[in-house]
Amino acid sequence: MSQRDLAHLLAALGDLSSMRPGERVLTDDIDEAIGRGRGDMRTPLNLESLREQGLVMSLPDGTWALTPQGIAWLEQDRELSDR
Repeated sequence: MSQRDLAHLLAALGDLSSMRPGERVLTDDIDEAIGRGRGDMRTPLNLESLREQGLVMSLPDGTWALTPQGIAWLEQDRELSDR
């Protein structure tokens, strides 16, 4: 998994959740937002990698959400990108 792919997925999750921690997002919606077909097996693997980094969390209903740490990472990334 490339860091670029993980950053792209994290940004899509940020957009879909309106940057709110704990806001539930379906995996299929993430696939669609990043231009993958629904059910692409790379998405859950990438999400799991982001979960291990503490940037996202999996929820009991099978959805995903940003953590406060994930939001902070996105905000810092966007700030650095604007420079």
